[in-house]
Amino acid sequence: MQPVLPDDPPMFFFGTLMDGDVLAAVLGRPVAPESMEPARLRGWRRVGIAGRSYPMLTPHATGAVDGLLVHGLDERDRNHLDYYEGPEYRVALLTVRLRDGREMTAETYLCQPGIVASRSEWRLRHKRSALARIRALMAGIIRRWG
Repeated sequence: MQPVLPDDPPMFFFGTLMDGDVLAAVLGRPVAPESMEPARLRGWRRVGIAGRSYPMLTPHATGAVDGLLVHGLDERDRNHLDYYEGPEYRVALLTVRLRDGREMTAETYLCQPGIVASRSEWRLRHKRSALARIRALMAGIIRRWG
């Protein structure tokens, strides 16, 4: 099956940005439920980053990562996402599979080379404190760029 590459690929989120509260804090607005759908990324696995409270993707031949595909993000949204992800991450195009079996090319954030993996359960251990830090971080971009 040939993947579909739209003009503006959706974003595939696999970690903290799958959480609606976190995504809204980063974007400065809630995302409409109809703009989101579950998707799976094959050939990768989700692991924590050593010394951090958030995950990264690592290639894994038999791995699969369930995540959230978000459509309709504009340039402002992407600027907010880049700011939130910071220099540890870079945007990459990967193919994800939707529930109906279709494949689609999506953008996602992959770690830069040299970032060390660890294991972590983010939502249970870190969400509450992370949201406070995220809101404080994103207040800077909202004041600067709106």
